[in-house]
Amino acid sequence: MVTPPEVDFTITSSYSKGEGDSDMNLHKLNYFIEIAKQRSYTKASKKLYVSQPALSKQMKLLEEEMGFPLFTRSAKGLELTEKGLSLYRDIEPLLNQLDHVVHQYQNHDTIRFGSTPLLSSYFLHKHYHKLEYTNFQVTAIEDDSQDLIPLLKANEIDAAIVQDIPSVKGLSSTLLFEDEFLAAIPSNSPIASQSSVTLEECFTQKQIIPPKGTSLHEKLQHIMAKNQFKSDVLETHYQAMAGIVSLGTGIAYLPEMMAKQIEYRGVTFLPIKGRPLKRDMYLYAITPSMLDFLFDKLSNESF
Repeated sequence: MVTPPEVDFTITSSYSKGEGDSDMNLHKLNYFIEIAKQRSYTKASKKLYVSQPALSKQMKLLEEEMGFPLFTRSAKGLELTEKGLSLYRDIEPLLNQLDHVVHQYQNHDTIRFGSTPLLSSYFLHKHYHKLEYTNFQVTAIEDDSQDLIPLLKANEIDAAIVQDIPSVKGLSSTLLFEDEFLAAIPSNSPIASQSSVTLEECFTQKQIIPPKGTSLHEKLQHIMAKNQFKSDVLETHYQAMAGIVSLGTGIAYLPEMMAKQIEYRGVTFLPIKGRPLKRDMYLYAITPSMLDFLFDKLSNESF
């Protein structure tokens, strides 16, 4: 990101109208940014939890301090004036940067995080360097991420990553990343030499799948029933799958985040044509502010 020109936030030294200090001016500038984004005082007031009359008053004061109008009204809603747009472009990245720095050094209370064994082993560890200023602790481990939702609702944990459930009433959530499943194939299998495989080819072999009740188990059973595939099935936990495949027993399906970080002698990982097996991983938190904070720390990292 190109660093915008420096803007002096200490504008109160030139004014003596009783509004007083730089903290108040930062509030006004944050209000200004949100109004510009929403193009509406009404929408911005709901987002900021500030009454509309109070918001309007703060903008009038800011316009007096800046010496020029910030907004005009049109049929589309509020529009930034030419100078207002220039101010927005200069200040918005600076306020984002300031907020980021404050969050880094803020003394957060303990963040109680819920995870699965796979996420703890193959995802979270890559993000700990971004959480060094926080008291982040994994306090709950469940084999199925969906079992973390009751813990969030009971306020036993503050945040978690949950598979394939976009939203739950009373909790804040957002899509964090998408993870594709790769086929784990015995290296001595004829299809292991291919660059990719189809599910039809995989289903000619014994299937090693996770236990009943898990998302992948249900998805694989549905695909087999729909296409009338008949394969022997062995149910086991993710952690044991690659070892069983290495014995030449059958084919399993492992998340890409795991497959890229492990190496098993006798196992070849191949992408599945058409990407029929994937999962959406959603970040959950008990408050919107914690969701925003953790999303910044846990996103934008490849496996």
